[in-house]
Amino acid sequence: MRILFTAHPSYSHLAPVVLPVALAAREAGHEVAVATGPDLTGVIEERGLTALPLPGMRSLAEAVREAQVAGAGIELPLDRIGRVTVELDPAFFARGFAGLLAGRSARDLLTAAESWKPDLLLRESTEYGGYLAAERLGLAHGALDIAPMAPYAHPLVAEEVNRQRAELDLAPVADPWHPMRGLRAAVVPEAFYPASDRLPHTRHYRTTAPAAAPLDPHLAELPDDRPLVLATLGSNASRLPGSAASGLLDVIVRALAGLPVTAVVALGPGVSPLEWTGTRAGNVHLVSFAPQELLLRSCDLFITHAGFNGVRESLGAGVPMVAVPMFAEQSANASRLEELGVARRLNVEDVTEESLSTAVRAVLDDPGFRHRAKGLQRRIDALPPLSGIVADLRTLAD
Repeated sequence: MRILFTAHPSYSHLAPVVLPVALAAREAGHEVAVATGPDLTGVIEERGLTALPLPGMRSLAEAVREAQVAGAGIELPLDRIGRVTVELDPAFFARGFAGLLAGRSARDLLTAAESWKPDLLLRESTEYGGYLAAERLGLAHGALDIAPMAPYAHPLVAEEVNRQRAELDLAPVADPWHPMRGLRAAVVPEAFYPASDRLPHTRHYRTTAPAAAPLDPHLAELPDDRPLVLATLGSNASRLPGSAASGLLDVIVRALAGLPVTAVVALGPGVSPLEWTGTRAGNVHLVSFAPQELLLRSCDLFITHAGFNGVRESLGAGVPMVAVPMFAEQSANASRLEELGVARRLNVEDVTEESLSTAVRAVLDDPGFRHRAKGLQRRIDALPPLSGIVADLRTLAD
């Protein structure tokens, strides 16, 4: 079977889930190709996979910068991100992901499919171009759900999906979940999903940690007489305009400095601890990058921007969180974590040294947060491995 995978040209959309499934499919004997923007071709090929670069595919931020959304009613408030929590507007998601970006990638995918000729298409859930192309080609298709809290079933999204279908001479559909009708492959247990978003054709899988180098000795030798806290705002934080991320990180360091904890704070790619001009403290260890999935296994608390990959890894380790959502669907993730009783949420504009200290103490001092996080960890551990999706893809193709 020839399986085509698609993903938005963002490392966090491609690498954590899409590439492991593609590798599992190849190891099972299938022919595999991965289609995304040209900038990530190297990430695909270094894993020994065939890359199909889509010349017209852009990330949403790139499209905004290139003024390609002029007149489309889409605005990305880059100047506010990192200063306040920016909620994901369903209209923004609809016009951007299900609209502009979907139409462009669908046309590129139709061209690529003429020569590669897939039997089945599996996309990451926010990449609607793969859905549209598969429908136009009459291919079986499914979705790897990398953003469970995105507004997939919102009426505006359904309206935009039908607008794009009409552009490709496809009949309209009434079911807002139609883009996931074949297979929704989830990487968190059903309990993570609100009841309204649970679909009968969802299959749940357990992601496995990639092979990792041993933990750095200086992290291994951190004091063990106090709770260990890991804090990171994700790989994109250091790329935010101005000093928004560094200001927020400085508040995090100051808050942790006043608590009886040992902390590791990741400053972000390209930000050296030697060049850090913010607060320093004896109990707070600054790094550019933390081996998050590995280090979480020995942590007591995770301070996170609530990006889904970090949330998934934290729950997989049974670690409760303090969630400080910044943009995208992070706000919805943070609210869901609070509903599940595994996190305290703080909006960016409400983060002060005092408020963050209070939230950290509340989670560390109440064992219920840890117990509930461990409960979700057990549910994750009971799921079949991510490689099990290959058998389900055969069924989908049939």
